[in-house]
Amino acid sequence: MVFGWYIVAYLFLAGAGAGAFFAAACACVWDAVRRSDASEKLARTCQAGFYAAPCLMALAGMFLLLDLGNVERVWLVAFTPFQSVLSVGAWLVALLTAVSGALAVWALVASEVPRAALWTCCVLGGACALGVMGYTGLLLSDMVSIDFWHTPWLIALFMASSLSCGAAVIVGLDAALSPPSCEVSRVAWGAGAVLGCIEAAVLVAFLAVQSGYTQTARASCEALLAGSLALTFWVGVCAVGLAVPLALHAVGRLLPGRAAMMASSLGVLAGGLLLRYCIVAAASFTPLALGAI
Repeated sequence: MVFGWYIVAYLFLAGAGAGAFFAAACACVWDAVRRSDASEKLARTCQAGFYAAPCLMALAGMFLLLDLGNVERVWLVAFTPFQSVLSVGAWLVALLTAVSGALAVWALVASEVPRAALWTCCVLGGACALGVMGYTGLLLSDMVSIDFWHTPWLIALFMASSLSCGAAVIVGLDAALSPPSCEVSRVAWGAGAVLGCIEAAVLVAFLAVQSGYTQTARASCEALLAGSLALTFWVGVCAVGLAVPLALHAVGRLLPGRAAMMASSLGVLAGGLLLRYCIVAAASFTPLALGAI
């Protein structure tokens, strides 16, 4: 693998944390504009994203530090923020961790967050979250020596997956932690199902484009679809991460709501992690042409 499990976990946790914060921020903004009982209920449900985001972002930062491995490399990333895509992304992760952490602590110690502070955190944190979600794909697609990654479709795929994982975090926490007397929000779960469909469509487009790009990119696609990674891809990503959650949503009315939501959310999160593993593990360097040596 070009990168190890530390980077795979970093990409997954950063994407899921950013997706959770962005979904919660969008719900709050929608409630401020809409001002209805339904929008208020959705905003309260999505508040779990504000609490989960700083925890996930902090874990992502820990895995990045473990991958960097020594003080010198950490110093270069921390104090040369515009030298590389990795440095820019690390600063975005740190900023989103600070904003989401401050908002979570404020909400815990105060009875109500002032509207101006909430708006500021939602706008600033939402922008950082978008940057982090895009960066998790850009970090790989910026490596021109790996044809399989060198496409804007990878950025779109990781953004769609991050939003889907963020929604799964919110729905899973809501289903697990809400009192039995509270009705779990099916609106958030339905939004997660839509995001899952979008992620599946982008994944198909990504593989279709890359299978016709170069011979090296085609070999990576074959490794996913019929090679050494086929079992992980088809079972872990496609079945557990996409098909099963969508099937649970389709028959959700026939099953206990909380159990179906928790199972669906766990499947989406497992699939999101395995998706990043498969994308990283399938990559191979493009051989240099003799004329370029």
